[in-house]
Amino acid sequence: MALTPLRIEPRFKRAYRKKPREMQSVIDAALVKLRTNPRDPALGTHKIWGARGVWAADLDRGNRLTFHWEDDTIVLRNHCNHDILDRNP
Repeated sequence: MALTPLRIEPRFKRAYRKKPREMQSVIDAALVKLRTNPRDPALGTHKIWGARGVWAADLDRGNRLTFHWEDDTIVLRNHCNHDILDRNP
């Protein structure tokens, strides 16, 4: 099974480094699922309303990550709590 390629935006990397190790582990696990099957029901993948071409995947009840597609590559944009991402996906 081939994994979907990822490109990680600098904003995503900076935010990731600031997260506690436990949250980094949650993000890492979600990325494996996202690369394996972007429509995995556990991710709750959905389009962000009002942000053309931006998608979100749930990390847990209060956090998600956002991404968009460039050809066959997932481009990771940001991750944080739901309210902040509504303002800055």
